[in-house]
Amino acid sequence: MATRRAKKRKWQEAELVAGVSPPANDKREVGEGPDLISDLHVDVLRRIISLLPTKDGARTQILSTRWRPLFRSAPLNLGVVLRHEDEPAPSSLVSRILADHQAPCRRLSLTWYGYKSDYVSPLLNGWLQSPAFKGLSEFDLWQNRKEIGKELWLVPREEVPYALPPSVLRFLPALHILSIKCTGYMIHFPSAATLAGDLHFPKLKQLTLKGVIVSEVVLHRVLAGCTALESLVLSELDGVRGVRINSSTLRRLGVWSGWPNEPDELLQQVIVEDAPLLEKLFLSGLDGDLSVRVLCAPKLDFLGSLPEAFTKGKLETNVLQGILAVNLMNVVRAVKVLVLRISPPSVDDAIDFVTFFPCLEKLYVLLYRTGASKRARHNFPLGYIECLELHLKKVVLINYQGTPRDVDFARFFLLNAKVLEHMEFASRTAINRKKYISEWRAGQHRKLQLDNRVSQGAQFNISCDSYYGDEIHIGHIHDLSVSGPFDRSSCRCHDIDFL
Repeated sequence: MATRRAKKRKWQEAELVAGVSPPANDKREVGEGPDLISDLHVDVLRRIISLLPTKDGARTQILSTRWRPLFRSAPLNLGVVLRHEDEPAPSSLVSRILADHQAPCRRLSLTWYGYKSDYVSPLLNGWLQSPAFKGLSEFDLWQNRKEIGKELWLVPREEVPYALPPSVLRFLPALHILSIKCTGYMIHFPSAATLAGDLHFPKLKQLTLKGVIVSEVVLHRVLAGCTALESLVLSELDGVRGVRINSSTLRRLGVWSGWPNEPDELLQQVIVEDAPLLEKLFLSGLDGDLSVRVLCAPKLDFLGSLPEAFTKGKLETNVLQGILAVNLMNVVRAVKVLVLRISPPSVDDAIDFVTFFPCLEKLYVLLYRTGASKRARHNFPLGYIECLELHLKKVVLINYQGTPRDVDFARFFLLNAKVLEHMEFASRTAINRKKYISEWRAGQHRKLQLDNRVSQGAQFNISCDSYYGDEIHIGHIHDLSVSGPFDRSSCRCHDIDFL
């Protein structure tokens, strides 16, 4: 009886830190074969535990006597979720774990909903004084006003922006990943006076600043000190009007100005002056409120999402302006993946873009119908277009509704993309009853005349649930293994954690 109570208590403690309820039945099915995992070297087992979330790492203690001591001696992956209605138990439990754990904390992730800074700031500051954080390599701080499953106004609002505690600064030189995000209101980054002397972050590879109040001077000092930075997200910054990117290591960049009229100073201009290794540029909010200039990025192979009504001419003027003519062709030929927002669907715009990017292999198009009507071609007397003849292998139409305009737009690729391998029609049409889904799909097959296509080997997929939103998740920007920027089929990101 005492053993069962001890096991149950360990389950409850682990789940409480993670902010979820323990399962109703915690029994485990035991396989008939040998337990090969438990036979691994103890250092390998500790490594496995260190990669698990806190609740899962704590669960391993009940697997067997061999696993029982490993959690306390494995590098800690500490994930804490605080909600406004919670009792003080989660914070006291974290303090107890930090005091009892024998190994250092590898990662700290703190998410809170609705708490005021006068509670969270001293709490976090106290935790960070622990010797367990001496080897901290990942720090993720997310202040979230919009809790999943609740309306925005039901969660208490923070009137005064939260200020990062000074104790955070001492970890910056050793961090590999730093993520500071705020949804609904702002977090204060340390001021220039606090950051005295030179800033040097030799190990930092991923940096995310979203909903952060930071001065332009401090931001440029931070970026200059990131000598190994590979991935950068700047979203909804307040206090920064322009930022210049010069990095010999940066491979992925995501920028968004934020919602108009909310911060005092929106991010208005991003200039990529010199980024020789930059491969992926994720954009949002380019429709008049954010100007992006790419002066030197010879390896850029991903570009998007270009906003609605963004023509080839606007692309040359607003994004690629300043590139010498001799280098411009190298840049546009390097782009292999393009994300467009088109309203309404326009074959003429599609022709312009596949001509401008001759080596394009994947094209994602988000279809809208709010813009002014454009002329539509019904005959396509095209000349030689390298992209359609040799390279374009995948086309994804998101928000496809099967209207005549949608069908004409899709048919253009069916009739002209000669090496097409896969085409997906992702619908968000309200289909309330499942029995109508198959009927709707069959109707689209007839409208699209899929058998009448120039690439006979192409495969097609008409889906109704693969793409849930128009925004690119921050996790997809940092993770190069994600197959598509909008694919939610295997997405493990938070629903509102987008660029």
